Amino acid sequence: MENSQTLIVSDLVQQTARIRGFVLRHPQGLDLPVFEAGAHLDVSVPLASGEVVQRSYSIASSPAHRDYYLLGVLREHSGRGGSAAMHTGVAVGQLLTCSQPKNQFGISPGAKNHLLIAGGIGITPLLSMLHVLVSEGKSFRLCYCARSAEDAAFLSEISDLAGDRLALYFDGGDVTRGIDLDAELRDAPDGSEVYVCGPRGLNEAVIAAAARASWSPERVHFEFFGAAAPAKGDQPFRVILKQSGMTVEVARDESILDAVIRHDIEPLYDCKRGECGLCATAVIEGEVDHRDYVLTAADKSERKQMCICVSRAKQGDLVLDL
Repeated sequence: MENSQTLIVSDLVQQTARIRGFVLRHPQGLDLPVFEAGAHLDVSVPLASGEVVQRSYSIASSPAHRDYYLLGVLREHSGRGGSAAMHTGVAVGQLLTCSQPKNQFGISPGAKNHLLIAGGIGITPLLSMLHVLVSEGKSFRLCYCARSAEDAAFLSEISDLAGDRLALYFDGGDVTRGIDLDAELRDAPDGSEVYVCGPRGLNEAVIAAAARASWSPERVHFEFFGAAAPAKGDQPFRVILKQSGMTVEVARDESILDAVIRHDIEPLYDCKRGECGLCATAVIEGEVDHRDYVLTAADKSERKQMCICVSRAKQGDLVLDL
């Protein structure tokens, strides 16, 4: 990990049955690098097998606090081992290798009102935003949805900060009891921008509701948690790398990015969710199934580039400029 920092786990706070807070500090007690609300850290997580995997976790604490970062980590039932290792293998006093804070999900400085929509563990970056909006006296509304009050992380802190600008939804897993997204977007004051973080279904529902309400894409900000899951019906395919002269087999449950990394090729990338656009790669030949949230419809129709962390071959092989 380039430009990394070593942090010590100074405290663990169990927020819910499956969400734990990790308080990270400088080992010598120095101030930590500045970050903006919405940022995350890439953390090198040691697994029981000895393998070290990299996972991204949002910072929930206020940027005003330079002495620690607070991360919220959900233990995933169907994850790839990183969250389980954080919950069972990381202890107070342990050193973790982390990136510098990264942010593709910051507060828009030009917005007149901020509509925050969180689902489950997606509250973590929005809690950091909440600290900033309250301290700066900005106009906002926060909609926070969880299965139950017991599943809602940081609930007391959020309630104290947001007061009557907080709308809580405990849906028990029934989406019909959740947030009325069309109403929230319709009733938002002029000049509002929306920020959503949560399960993929919630994020996509907000994006769709914003489109129905004729919100411009620039007013819709989102962050997904976790790498994109394989879609039903995904098939293996081959990628021919023009620069490298290699042919790489991509499994049905593997991204092009992971496949080329497996062959010791390291393209630029960050989010692994189709949000940041850093892994956009030139397409020389082939038909692409675009699944990112970065390239415009015009970009995709030109068939000249793709985000290799999520997009795949629609059929046949792909030839990429890698």
